[in-house]
Amino acid sequence: MFNAVSVKLDTSPSPFPSEFDTSLVTPGVGGAVLFTVLVVSLVVLVFSMNRHIKKVNFTQDDSKL
Repeated sequence: MFNAVSVKLDTSPSPFPSEFDTSLVTPGVGGAVLFTVLVVSLVVLVFSMNRHIKKVNFTQDDSKL
């Protein structure tokens, strides 16, 4: 069983391109849009968290220490 697994892992995909230019692979417009959406959502979440933290009224009870 282990021999069959090792043989299967050693083989490469059959239609493998012989001349593959890695400089042509880019994230494109979709990647840029997704990155922008993630950054904007992160900024909105940070501002929301700050507003919620400012609303917290916490007083420490020193008698329980």
